[in-house]
Amino acid sequence: MATELRAGVGRAELQPVLGIPMMGYGARRGTANARHDPLFVRALHLEAGEAALLVECDLCLMAVSQAAAVRRRIGERTGLSPDRILVGCTHTHSGPDTGLGSLLAGGEPPAFVQPLLDAAVEAGVAAVKSSAPAALAAGRAEAHIGRNRRSADGSAHPGAIVLRVDTRGGGPLAVLYVHGCHPTALGHDNLAYSADWPGAASRAIEDALPGSGVTAIFALGAHADVDPRTRGLLDLAIPDQSIGVGPDEMEALGREVGEAVAKTAASLRPERDVRIDARARRIRLQPHPGAADPEDRERLLARRRSEALAALGLPADSELRTADFYRLEGERVRDLPDDETRERRARVRLYLRDRTARRIAGGEEPEVEVQILRLGPVLLLGLPIEVCVDVGLEWRRRSRVPLASVVSIANGWLRYLPHHSHFAEPRADQRYEILQSTFVPSSAGRLLEAGLDLAREVS
Repeated sequence: MATELRAGVGRAELQPVLGIPMMGYGARRGTANARHDPLFVRALHLEAGEAALLVECDLCLMAVSQAAAVRRRIGERTGLSPDRILVGCTHTHSGPDTGLGSLLAGGEPPAFVQPLLDAAVEAGVAAVKSSAPAALAAGRAEAHIGRNRRSADGSAHPGAIVLRVDTRGGGPLAVLYVHGCHPTALGHDNLAYSADWPGAASRAIEDALPGSGVTAIFALGAHADVDPRTRGLLDLAIPDQSIGVGPDEMEALGREVGEAVAKTAASLRPERDVRIDARARRIRLQPHPGAADPEDRERLLARRRSEALAALGLPADSELRTADFYRLEGERVRDLPDDETRERRARVRLYLRDRTARRIAGGEEPEVEVQILRLGPVLLLGLPIEVCVDVGLEWRRRSRVPLASVVSIANGWLRYLPHHSHFAEPRADQRYEILQSTFVPSSAGRLLEAGLDLAREVS
């Protein structure tokens, strides 16, 4: 006999004050001075014997420790195991600072951060406590607003997974949609808070579906090398590539996704037998530069440092902070011929990548969490990292589940996860995603293997 499905939603508005730093763009100058559209935390709880809770915040990034604290607090108030709770960020680059930089530097986040995390807790608790009998339907929408930014002929995310949850009376309660495209239509020149295109998409979904009170919840798929089509290829030689479009174009991109998702959601038929489950596991990965022996690692770092200083035309004994390297790179490299600019910037950023990888990862042999959510026919692999689209496509192929997707920035952020093949491409070391990766090339494969093991447990 099938177990009855129960579902609940929660929503809390984030209300960051004006005048504080925003997050997402190193090139941004100035603090938040306006609000274009509201920021929310949206949560969906599903239970059919076992349970799973998805909490998505209209924030750019969250530290692993911050997500863990939110999960723990929700668990304390609901009895739900933290392993069954996914806390994600929609990754808008027009949201408030969350104190990640302060945490990585060994300090404490600013006081304005805590209310943002409190809102995530409240939304998650509300979703669990409001659970009632429900039905579920799932499918895929044709939505394609992104383009690969590594390569003109590179992969992009295959549409959007759509999961509609109905009340017992048949009205829509929630629509969860998963799509892989950076929320970066608005650029570093924007100083107004916004959920970017996912906010516009969610508003379009909520406006299009019948009844009142439906909650649209966006989860970020494999997106790390996919930008809105309003942007071009990323190139280390081109300055100011993070300038964005205006609010009207951003809203149009979001409506395009939202209308496609709403059309699909309205056409779906409820599943007869629904399984809900969740699992999590931690595996050890090796950060850059990759040498296990400490002496070998220090030699590699010394070589990278020497190459970076030479790229800046500085003596080998120069002592620079990370911020100094970025500042001097901008001053000394950007006016050179394009090929030389790319090559020199790459040498600087390879050193900075390897210099900071262990700190960002959490140690010499950090444990990285892999999470699986089984939501009826939908299989989500949550990873605390920005996942490149080829990794997401491999997950879908290897899981053999048509409605399978990665959820990026799930339970924290550990920079970028390229596919292992990306490291072997021509001029790979000049690609932004490689330069922003934290772990050695084999890491994506190891995370997928761990995900497949967990998927078998919930199949």
